[in-house]
Amino acid sequence: MSYITKKLLRPFQGSALVLALILFPQLGESSTETELFLPYRAEYAVDYSGFSAKRVITLETVGDEYVLNAITTLKGIARLSGYGPVYEVSRFSIVGGVVRPSRYTISEKKPNPKRDIQIEFNWETGMSSGFAKGEAQSFPISLGIQDPLSFELMARLNLIKGIKDFSMEVNEGHRVREYRFIEKENHTLYPGDYAVSTSRFFIDRNSSRELYYWFADENLYLPIQVQQVHGQKIKGTINLEKSSLLQ
Repeated sequence: MSYITKKLLRPFQGSALVLALILFPQLGESSTETELFLPYRAEYAVDYSGFSAKRVITLETVGDEYVLNAITTLKGIARLSGYGPVYEVSRFSIVGGVVRPSRYTISEKKPNPKRDIQIEFNWETGMSSGFAKGEAQSFPISLGIQDPLSFELMARLNLIKGIKDFSMEVNEGHRVREYRFIEKENHTLYPGDYAVSTSRFFIDRNSSRELYYWFADENLYLPIQVQQVHGQKIKGTINLEKSSLLQ
């Protein structure tokens, strides 16, 4: 059993891994893949166009599904805007070694039709239904399609398998776009007191806003940094501050 697994299982006295193997026996094929879907927590500092925020991501199991939660809360003077916190939730299962989302939502405490998104993935009909941009939305779906939160886990799963040239479709609520991962040069980053070797990827979404991810080469390819660039200017940066995977 790896050091990461021991650290993660200590508070659960082994129950998390046992439960995972009972409910999701297909994960038993690879201990590293199994570890990816164990409960974890990661906290990030967000800087977007001068506004600062905190983003907390957690993964847990609820019933026979996984639930990935992300809560983004504005900090400092930005809190006076009245915007947020933003709650993002992805529910999914693992089918054929692939992340299969079942429901995705993003919302604030008060309903906001212009920003709120809801996607239901109906795998029996092969269609999604939901709400985005103030309108009802529906798109065909097939195994491999992701939502705006689950795509990170699917990317990490591919990297753990040694796949570094891949793409996936992402249902963004009002459209479906292809995300193509293109590996760039590696960097060493320093979240907290740790030196972490990372693999940097440009995610080509056919957008003028370029998206870059730095994934830890160890620590289950946890995202260490994310950047959005527009017109050669950095518009936003997300930096890992601490995570249960780095303890």
